[in-house]
Amino acid sequence: MSFKKISRNVYVASYAPQAGVLVTFGKDASKAVDLANGEKPSTTQAANEYIRRGEHDDKLLVMHRLATESPNKWQFITTRRNFIGGLGIGPHRKEIVNREFKYVPVLDPAFDEWHERLDLEVYLAAASYQIAFCGELNVLLTLTTDKKVKSLEVVDAMEVRAKRPEAKSNKVTKYLISPRFGYEKKVPKADYKEVNAFDPSAPTKFAQALIHVKHPLPGQKYYGFEPWWGSAKWTSISNRVTDYYDATFENGAFLTHHVDIPDDYFDQDGSTQEEQDELRNKVLDEISNTLIGLDKANKILFTFSKITIDGRTIQGVKVTPIQNPINDEAFIKMFEVANQVQASAHGVRPDLAGITIGNQLGTSGKEIVASANYMQDYMTIFDKKLLCKPVLFAMRIDGVAESLIPYVYRITSYTQDVTPKTSPDNPNSEPETKEQDADK
Repeated sequence: MSFKKISRNVYVASYAPQAGVLVTFGKDASKAVDLANGEKPSTTQAANEYIRRGEHDDKLLVMHRLATESPNKWQFITTRRNFIGGLGIGPHRKEIVNREFKYVPVLDPAFDEWHERLDLEVYLAAASYQIAFCGELNVLLTLTTDKKVKSLEVVDAMEVRAKRPEAKSNKVTKYLISPRFGYEKKVPKADYKEVNAFDPSAPTKFAQALIHVKHPLPGQKYYGFEPWWGSAKWTSISNRVTDYYDATFENGAFLTHHVDIPDDYFDQDGSTQEEQDELRNKVLDEISNTLIGLDKANKILFTFSKITIDGRTIQGVKVTPIQNPINDEAFIKMFEVANQVQASAHGVRPDLAGITIGNQLGTSGKEIVASANYMQDYMTIFDKKLLCKPVLFAMRIDGVAESLIPYVYRITSYTQDVTPKTSPDNPNSEPETKEQDADK
């Protein structure tokens, strides 16, 4: 960092930020890192046996804390989670319907029994949240002695670390699990569980293996990344606005009244200075108690003089209310802009999350339906495929619904007199006939 003097007691500090460049040679991934997590590449073998999540291995903890301090961040994450999970996972068949590619749900009693045995409802809820929060999914697949699926357990990404590949290797073969990751600079070997990475080419090779799936974001070799992480600074800004107002109420930073008193008001013939001070304190306490009347109230300004600011002589005690600046438009506008940016980062319209920003009026049912369809048909397609990948592996191991694939049941949205009769969302739909289709 360098400093440049531009005038007396005025300096400008300049610095060069670290370049976000990842360089690897050949197929050696033992020294590679994830760009978005901020860990610096090392020219020597890292001290940790595992790949850290961020420079201090606390990236997910930082993001979780940021979301928890926000008044609406979790609502955006939860809304995206709801659209990812839809109405649940079930067997589907790929078909062309009205010249459009569709995942068509299929009733399969054997799958329903299998679904219930593995309690995939619990899997669905946990897995959807993981994807919406950090863009990855870690599932512990456990087999029975006869190599059938015993359980599919979602492991919190905060507790998962990829074991550093061997030198000259480009593949993670083991993962480590510990609730202490992120809280300590280096977790000792005795405090984490080591499991094999799932091998799709040999799905029953290990009695227990971790299925680790994520979106193949450029520069993210090991861990997931969600686009909303890019709104971290705006989230911090909106959180600090609410913190400011909370601290203001807590500490009484606002002046609510100005009390102007003649400076000789407490002078009495024959009274000592000590007696005058005692009288002053008593009167000021009584005035304060009268004006406050609330816990954690704000401050009262007392002044003593003979004339007012406009030159008039003060006659008795004058109390002037001061307008409370809690309606500061600059702060409120900043808060609204920050929330708009966050909504865009999550790819979720605020009305779908039940959040109103600024002076928004009510949204029509038609607009909400269009937004909901856009979310589930376009914005969450790859998230759903990520969600279903471990289930597909398990289905193929157990030979369940072999000719079908798992996918998320679509949420149907019907608005009376708005949804077209040809739409599958309309309960009074009138499917096009083959003759009608041929005429087009």
